Amino acid sequence: MRHLMENMKKLFHGSIYARKMWPAAKTYMLEKHDKWMDEVTTASPEVKQWLKEYHNLLWARRKFDCAIKCDYINNNLAESWNSWIKDLKDLPVNALADAIREKTLILFEKRRRTSTALNGVILPVVIHQLNEASKGLGHLKVTKGNPDQAEVTETYKDEEVTRHVVYLDKWTCTCREWQVTGKPCPHALALITTIRQPNMEKYVDTAYSVHRFQATYASVIPNITDKKQWPKVDKGFKLLPPVPKKRGVGRQRKNRIPSALEKGKGKATRQVQCPDYQRFGHRKGSVRCELTGTRKRLVQL
Repeated sequence: MRHLMENMKKLFHGSIYARKMWPAAKTYMLEKHDKWMDEVTTASPEVKQWLKEYHNLLWARRKFDCAIKCDYINNNLAESWNSWIKDLKDLPVNALADAIREKTLILFEKRRRTSTALNGVILPVVIHQLNEASKGLGHLKVTKGNPDQAEVTETYKDEEVTRHVVYLDKWTCTCREWQVTGKPCPHALALITTIRQPNMEKYVDTAYSVHRFQATYASVIPNITDKKQWPKVDKGFKLLPPVPKKRGVGRQRKNRIPSALEKGKGKATRQVQCPDYQRFGHRKGSVRCELTGTRKRLVQL
């Protein structure tokens, strides 16, 4: 989604696109998504064709398949991967592949040991997340129709804002967050917390189960010898060395090249103003001030 917005800013200018596109991408509901997108296309009708032509992949949560149990609209996975192999990027291809294999082997073994110590049905970190999320639900009013069904109303300053219907037996909520993520949404949590001593594991999808976690890291990555001990084979062709390329001075770049639209991480800059002379570019008492600084003496002379 961030790359989509960066590309969009190059052609469509105005704050309305950032203010409307992000909510359109984050919402799980078709109605809200269409509402935000209608405001975007009203500002510029060309946006619809541009998105269809250049960004026709899934970037909005309301289009996600409920079977995948994932609501990521950012590139955190790619950023984590790049950070993980950052120190290996300048290695030759064969050494790079072997180094990544070794890091993956170590990671799998570490996760495998962790999985054997886990108890319960659902991963403890997921249960902890839900317990923390259940503490800030004071703005939700629950009206039960029966033990497994209720209307949950979002209130703001004692006024009703939005009302959703939760079905505990079907694991669904009209906001669709529960269906997409596989974890109870705030509306579902508001209803679950009305149950005496609820079993939170009962309402979480098996994608977050200990069994799935153990199965993911159950396989063993084969160990291999170093390159010197590899068997000699006839490739059927002669592999020539790469074309010599003049390398620039200094260390090879490892960090990602930031976009021109990204804000720098350095010290924030702002224009200063002299309170006496009301001119921008210098502070009170500066030598450039024509009232108190060196310029004052030059003007008098």
